[in-house]
Amino acid sequence: MTDREEQDGSLPAAAIVALNQGRFIDAIKLTREAEQGLGLAAAKERVEAYVAKDPMLKAQVEQQRAETRRRLVRWVLVIDVVIVAVLVWYFFLR
Repeated sequence: MTDREEQDGSLPAAAIVALNQGRFIDAIKLTREAEQGLGLAAAKERVEAYVAKDPMLKAQVEQQRAETRRRLVRWVLVIDVVIVAVLVWYFFLR
């Protein structure tokens, strides 16, 4: 990464592509790889600053995070229902 990229907060092209594809964590990894010695926290801050500058990208990232949370909640509920069904079967229907 060049000094100009560091100063204006731009990211490597691969990180920008990853962000546009909704791969926030990959964008952080690619930013770290592009600049040797950049820590995880600094790379995350740089990616977050880049996202904050672009309202459309920010909305897209927030929407993808919300969808990820919804999927996680659904899976947790499914697992809970399966566990309850197994417990009911084990204790009451055996």
